[in-house]
Amino acid sequence: MSLLETLGAILVGLIILAGAALGLNSAFSSSKLGETEQNLITLRMQVQHMFSGSNDFSGLDNDLALSAGLVPKPFVKGTDLRNPFGGTITLAAVSGTSAFSISLTQIPQDECSKLAKFQTDAWLAVDINGSDATGGDVSEIVTACSGSSNTITFTAR
Repeated sequence: MSLLETLGAILVGLIILAGAALGLNSAFSSSKLGETEQNLITLRMQVQHMFSGSNDFSGLDNDLALSAGLVPKPFVKGTDLRNPFGGTITLAAVSGTSAFSISLTQIPQDECSKLAKFQTDAWLAVDINGSDATGGDVSEIVTACSGSSNTITFTAR
């Protein structure tokens, strides 16, 4: 085998390896997104159940949610709430209303638009980086998710 053939074989191998790595990265990204969506539903339902019968969500914060066992285990990292993308999760009562918010930070651009469109009818409001995306308009969501590290705030009752 000549040097040229050997280099060609190495090049083909590297291309195949790069393609496999991209596929693996995509699979991990989809897994993180699915995990986030599932745990977001659970968190919302746990908070709603805990506060059922109350007039509002006064007192709701991360410490209360952790102490009450409302937070799905994959969102708990020590004493902090973290999403699978490495960002924080913050729970808060929305003052002046009978609603609460769940904010997730450091959401990558590709996952941001998918997560913001997740169960749009289940949320009172969806905010991306300070822009209202409640209507679920795809072009607005994609525009709002323009950065590599995004914050999405979901508001529920």
